Amino acid sequence: MDWKTKAKLGVGIIGVGLAAATAWTALDRVKNRGTERVPYKTVERIDGVELRRYPETIRVRTTASNGREAFFRLFNYIDGANEGGTSVSMTAPVETGTDTSATGDGATKTGESISMTAPVETTRADGATMSFFLPATYTPETAPEPTNDDVELVVDPPRTLVVRRFSWWAPRIRVSLNERTLRKTLAHAGIEPTGEPRLLRYDAPFTPPWLRTNEVVVEVDTASVRRALR
Repeated sequence: MDWKTKAKLGVGIIGVGLAAATAWTALDRVKNRGTERVPYKTVERIDGVELRRYPETIRVRTTASNGREAFFRLFNYIDGANEGGTSVSMTAPVETGTDTSATGDGATKTGESISMTAPVETTRADGATMSFFLPATYTPETAPEPTNDDVELVVDPPRTLVVRRFSWWAPRIRVSLNERTLRKTLAHAGIEPTGEPRLLRYDAPFTPPWLRTNEVVVEVDTASVRRALR
């Protein structure tokens, strides 16, 4: 095979690759367009991190021996394993601990379809603790109760989070680097964290890495935020 043939072959392969990447990107955007996300208000941006104010949110939480088991418990909940057999759509993002080794309306009438919002929350201790956030249409009174005793509803009060965003994959080393940068930024600004960092993942497994959105977040003391912003 001469060099001209090799060059043409190389150009053809590159063209096919670019076409596939474009199609993959377009398909992912269509699939994610209608996904509900947990609402928030941006308060300020400081040195590459974002301060956000979140309203009261409701999530469904479980702890299992591994992330897969925890995920499917919660999936069963949104698929109807709740009082009334309500079907709940998944939302974004998914929230996990920064240790990444794990991997409608308010009625509860049987058969009703409800949207679930993001994120999903996961932390690691003796097992995997994971949470799915419910849509904003739910209140503590209208959220359907789980039928599995290992699954519970959790109501988070309004809170302030500091967020550092990054793209592509989120292996432990990249999460740790972004967590370290986030902590340094907080220390420099004089903002006091009140909890442990968590990882938010906004995308489905099939999402191209160049379109992925990941965030390392930590809850912070509101008074220290006010002092820092004076």
